[in-house]
Amino acid sequence: MITLMKMNRVPHYLLVLLLLAGCSKGEGPDLPDPLEEGNDWDIVIPSSKDQPGFGDTEGIPAGTPWQLPEGIEVVARPDKPFNPDLGLLHGSLNTFYADVNFINRLNVTVTVEIPGGLICLFKHEGRTQNGILTSTVRLQVPPTYVDVSTPADTTTVYLGLGCLNYSMAFPWEENQQWDTQDYPIGKDMYEPGVVTTDPNIRKLLDLLKDYPKLRLTQHYNPQELFDEDYETPEWQLIYTLIQGALWEITDGPGLTRKDYRELVAALEPYK
Repeated sequence: MITLMKMNRVPHYLLVLLLLAGCSKGEGPDLPDPLEEGNDWDIVIPSSKDQPGFGDTEGIPAGTPWQLPEGIEVVARPDKPFNPDLGLLHGSLNTFYADVNFINRLNVTVTVEIPGGLICLFKHEGRTQNGILTSTVRLQVPPTYVDVSTPADTTTVYLGLGCLNYSMAFPWEENQQWDTQDYPIGKDMYEPGVVTTDPNIRKLLDLLKDYPKLRLTQHYNPQELFDEDYETPEWQLIYTLIQGALWEITDGPGLTRKDYRELVAALEPYK
């Protein structure tokens, strides 16, 4: 069972969910249909914890390159303050945010697609979560340069991500700056990597794409998780449940039929 827990003063890796161990089952085309009759403990999405970059396994996750349109580049803006405007927040999971800054070198607005499954890699030293975008995002990126010699600002957006490494730190744990301390942002901590081809992660993403109302419309303050009387807000419960399912795949034994069915039932209002 994916277990929701109260987030008190506990280690970072217990802040969101307590994973419950279960039975594992091999991968392959003979996996049971999650919604058919069967044992609650059947594994319907296998574990990927032994794949590079997932769970405690070192390495760079496998996948395909993210292809940017002509004229578009991603650049670092370490000194640009976080902007909490909800119009700049994209995605359908919010365990933490990563900032992405675009330059458009053309003289026309360009549509940029950020694919679901894009993995954002922690780019500094230390054991901190990698993240994954769980739904496709489409953006309009206007020209960056007013003329040849006069740059405008970058187009900066914030991607809401899920975590891929249960026992590693969250990027917001050390946020002390005036612009970041009340938000789950890992500012200037991540760079876009590949789009995952892991079949188990893709199976979960395929489920989530049918629920457009998961799109993020609120912020939360991660520092409140340390309050002794903290209770997860109602609107946040679905994101906690999705993150738990993701961790069952990246760090646990895989997702059981029972957990899959519970997730599908909880997702129903988000169609």
